[in-house]
Amino acid sequence: QFPRGHIDVLRWEQQNLLPSLDVPTHPDLGQLTLERATRLALQDEPKWLKPGMSAMDAAQVRQQVSALRRDVQRLWIDAVASRQSVAHSRDILAVAEVAAELGQRMAQVGNWSRARQIQEELPLWDARMRLDKAQLQADRARQALWQRVGAGMSVQALAQQLPAHLPTALPPLPGVNGGQAPSGAPDDVAVLQTMALQAHLRWPLEDLQARRLMAGLGLSDAEQQTAQKALSEQVEQGGQGASVCNPRTMRWGHAVENAWQARLQADRLARQVRADVQLAVNAYQLARQTAQHTQAQVLRLHTELSQETLLRYNGMLKSTWDLLASARTRIDSVDAALQAQRQLWLAHADLMAVLAGLPYP
Repeated sequence: QFPRGHIDVLRWEQQNLLPSLDVPTHPDLGQLTLERATRLALQDEPKWLKPGMSAMDAAQVRQQVSALRRDVQRLWIDAVASRQSVAHSRDILAVAEVAAELGQRMAQVGNWSRARQIQEELPLWDARMRLDKAQLQADRARQALWQRVGAGMSVQALAQQLPAHLPTALPPLPGVNGGQAPSGAPDDVAVLQTMALQAHLRWPLEDLQARRLMAGLGLSDAEQQTAQKALSEQVEQGGQGASVCNPRTMRWGHAVENAWQARLQADRLARQVRADVQLAVNAYQLARQTAQHTQAQVLRLHTELSQETLLRYNGMLKSTWDLLASARTRIDSVDAALQAQRQLWLAHADLMAVLAGLPYP
């Protein structure tokens, strides 16, 4: 029926196989977006901001909300990315099934040995194992997300509704600090560090306490510098845990020591917060660079290579096995781009949490 081989096969497929068309729906109709998942999780919590709360209680509640937002975002990212990964694993399995079927036909007609057929059959079992692992990971991600946002949803509804309501792909990543992603310049990092310090639960109070103690000493600026220098020298000589108040060598009492210790504690916490911001910014920049490089270069090169292989295959310069291998490699590159995008989203979630005053994980 096909005297010219694969060219007639392709024409027959175009004339007889109908393309699968998805029913168009509104992109936000019933979709479990990140904002919707966060709202559902916030509704599930019993205690949030209430009238008459103290400043400390309100700050603690804001920290809890920020931690919840980070957890929901990470769970939602894993659920959406794992769903995409399942689709890629199915594509890999489809390629492996085609290769295994062609290998079986080659062995039946006597063109191939059994050993050569096994070489094309083994990837089929690897692809099935990969799909099973991807489905298990997607199920775990859905279960974890359901535990956070699925109040009132049964297990049956989870299996039927939640996968359909999840987005099919990760959307474009929102910006940081009013839509502008941190560029990594020292001034930008300093601004982000100041934001993190002001949003921290303990640092504003410790800094205020240290400044009050220093102001209550009644010392001039020159006397404060002299006292701080003398205290620093005693700390270096006696160790970090040694007492710095020695009446025989100093003319200041415990008030100076308490103020100095409060200042040291506040500065130590400030250094920790600034280091967390720097780590989060570095991780975000590296993840963004990797995602952009994978999307713009690696995936593009694999796509061009696949197209070139298809052209050479149509020109009888490449075999069917080269075409299948090229398709398998391109699908792997698509999944690699997805994982890079997932890491970028996770790095963005960590950075936003650090800017809200949480520690860097």
